[in-house]
Amino acid sequence: MSVDELRAGLARVAASVVLDDDPYGRLMRHARRRRRNRWSGAVALLAGLLATVVFAPALGLRAGGLGDLFRDPERGSGYPVTDDWVWRLIDSPTRGSLATDGRLVDELTSVFDRDRDEAGMGSALPTVKVLFADDSFGARQVVVAYHSDTSAALVATTGAAGSSPRDLVRTGGISNVRISPFTVIGGAVEGKGDTPRWLLGLAPAGCAVSSAGSATVSPEGTVRRTWRPTPTPGYLLLDGQRIRGWWRVECDGRIREQGPVGFGTGEISGRDSAPASDPSAGAGGPLTVGAEIRQAEEAAMSSWGLLVETTGLSGDPGPVRRWRGRVPGGDGTGAALVGPASGTGPAVLQVGASYDALVALAAPDGARPDDTETRAASRTDWALVSTVVGSSPDLIAVRVPTRVGGHAALTDQLLVVPEEEDAARVEVVGPGTVRSSAPVTNGAAVVALPLGEPADVRALDAAGRVLASIQVREPERGGRLFGEGLVSDW
Repeated sequence: MSVDELRAGLARVAASVVLDDDPYGRLMRHARRRRRNRWSGAVALLAGLLATVVFAPALGLRAGGLGDLFRDPERGSGYPVTDDWVWRLIDSPTRGSLATDGRLVDELTSVFDRDRDEAGMGSALPTVKVLFADDSFGARQVVVAYHSDTSAALVATTGAAGSSPRDLVRTGGISNVRISPFTVIGGAVEGKGDTPRWLLGLAPAGCAVSSAGSATVSPEGTVRRTWRPTPTPGYLLLDGQRIRGWWRVECDGRIREQGPVGFGTGEISGRDSAPASDPSAGAGGPLTVGAEIRQAEEAAMSSWGLLVETTGLSGDPGPVRRWRGRVPGGDGTGAALVGPASGTGPAVLQVGASYDALVALAAPDGARPDDTETRAASRTDWALVSTVVGSSPDLIAVRVPTRVGGHAALTDQLLVVPEEEDAARVEVVGPGTVRSSAPVTNGAAVVALPLGEPADVRALDAAGRVLASIQVREPERGGRLFGEGLVSDW
């Protein structure tokens, strides 16, 4: 080979090599991918560990469920803040068992500011404020606010108790979370066998947080709770074993938030307890008519257990079938109504055979901010659930749920189930008049009653004799779960 041929060959090799015009940018992109994977892994871990937090308060008036909390950490630019209550929360002093450790709080502030790229936050939010720092349940929990004069966002990380600020900022967690006046956030220590997990409800300074881990039902069908103020100022921190019951936030003498402990989801999933596919279903095909109704009953039992456990109601004795079939006048979907055999206590109507269910809490006009077409498409096969507290073994009435986009809503229709086989008709009686009536078909009837309006519901035989009667009393407006009013009024 001549020298000229060698030079020509080397030139061809060199021409095939294209250098990155921005090697530093390539390095940073690689680092961001690594951080994104770390934060995404922490998010997946947390979502799995908090799977028992199946329900949450306030009709989703806050930023929705877990999916809305887990933002892309590369964005890091926060969200506009127009609510004075959010600023009041940001301006509150640091809370938590480590709040009085001034040196630690200062170091956390410095590290999360200096290493904001590690925390997934950009420079658009220049001020860093530690809102919460705590060592409990074998874990160190830190919640940090990043804000400007007009926008803000949260970062939450979890490490083993005693973790250094540097370790915490590198651990990964939840980044660029929208701040609510009552912020609900959680975490877990990654990589431990018996993983500590926690859930925090953080209110503005000066607000009082109370909780009621359990509840009873009166003979009249009223849920009663004993509220206990938290010993901590303006927040409640729970470990994974105590994420149940209800909590309440009062500010300036007014109830601002009230509902089940947890995230704002309005969804439940009992798929982990779902049995094997019904053998009467065709291989890979849809369920037969009878199989769908039977599976709707089994799924309703699961939904009942999840909701009762989450809200702190007694699950003993367990539920029995009050009715199953197809809702009269509905679309033919299999449904089931389950509740205590005594007739007094929480009851669940489930429409659909899926073990994933959307819980109807309020009227269709209680729009959800995260009700997107994508969300709706991902939940088309989910069941719908509504709840009531029964007061009679002879007669029960529960709202029929409907689908509104990716969520469930309550309708003006009542499914009424009389126990007496001789029941032929159901009536809704208002002040001095029969407001609506319907025949009993296959053990149930559907009658009309606007949401929130009180009335008496009675079952009659073919001769017009009253066989059973109950009162329907609901919150006049807003949401409800097992008859208890949900509040989110900031």
